[in-house]
Amino acid sequence: MNDETKKFYSAVSNVIFKVREAKNIKYTELCYANDIPQSTFDDIMNAKTKASFYNVAKVVKGLGMNFEEFGKLLDKELPIDFLN
Repeated sequence: MNDETKKFYSAVSNVIFKVREAKNIKYTELCYANDIPQSTFDDIMNAKTKASFYNVAKVVKGLGMNFEEFGKLLDKELPIDFLN
């Protein structure tokens, strides 16, 4: 995974973590209620592999968000020079 990709997936992970903590959503509840294998969620949160759009979509839905809301938070989380 190159540096830009790693930055992106780390930012995704940070947004998920912050929203989950703010909404007091437990890790296991998020996985169970949204049919997300815990190993998949771990990979997303640890930015180990490139997460599929489908799995990220399930997490976003599980957080009670839409993509516009998630995207705004992600944009704030990404470095200013991302993809420049």
